[in-house]
Amino acid sequence: MLGTRVLSALVLVPLVLAGLYFSPLTTALLTGVAAVLGTNEFYTMASNSRFRFRPLALPGYALALAFSLAGFVKRVDLMLLAVGLLAIYALLTLGLRHRIEPSLETGKYGFAANWGMTLFPPTYVGLPLGLITLIRARFDGTNEAYWWVLIALLATWGADTGGYFAGRAFGRHKLAPKISPKKTVEGAIGGIIAGTIGVVIVGTQGLSIEAYICVLLGIVLCIASIIGDLFESWVKRRFEVKDSGKLIPGHGGLLDRIDSFLVVALLTYVFIAIYR
Repeated sequence: MLGTRVLSALVLVPLVLAGLYFSPLTTALLTGVAAVLGTNEFYTMASNSRFRFRPLALPGYALALAFSLAGFVKRVDLMLLAVGLLAIYALLTLGLRHRIEPSLETGKYGFAANWGMTLFPPTYVGLPLGLITLIRARFDGTNEAYWWVLIALLATWGADTGGYFAGRAFGRHKLAPKISPKKTVEGAIGGIIAGTIGVVIVGTQGLSIEAYICVLLGIVLCIASIIGDLFESWVKRRFEVKDSGKLIPGHGGLLDRIDSFLVVALLTYVFIAIYR
């Protein structure tokens, strides 16, 4: 299993880095496809779960893609507009569906739940990826375009990989046994240290940010990475599935790989908005 995971990573990581490196357009294409695939995985888990959600999938895919398009043209306001338009459309469409086919909307998981389930997955997946596209486009032509994205990636990969090996070597105390039984406090600490080192190196050398700020940023981003992973684990437990999908051999679904990155990307953009 570990060999399959490593082989998949050796194939995917260069593709991801290449897509982020070449241009804002390739970044938008990469994040747009990922947003749609991730949204589809979430919708599939929700629809096949015991809750039997019935979200409006096609408009949701459109919203997921819209975030990356808005990021490409550097317009956060268009992201908010897209969410608002889908919210209104879903409200009207699901309300009509409820009247035409009330049998589809019975119990507490009816109209309101399906409306929320239509909006949440594309926003949860698409918004952070769209913000990564916006970062890449905003700083296009400068080294910052790569360093900021690399900070988000290193915080995520460092927290994940460092946490894995530290947990195997020193793990004794469970971090969140009811959500993710294999995660340990020692692993989390190791992941935070590893990810923070990566953030400090890139932040100080590539972006000339003060070391103490990089340390604080690294700690926050790595904690966010762990929270993002725990959140998706909680979702999968609620939906009673082991993996979000089977897209990536040895890793499961796309969401299983980017769940941590989504939270890190969002906070990276917030930091840039404040710091820059």
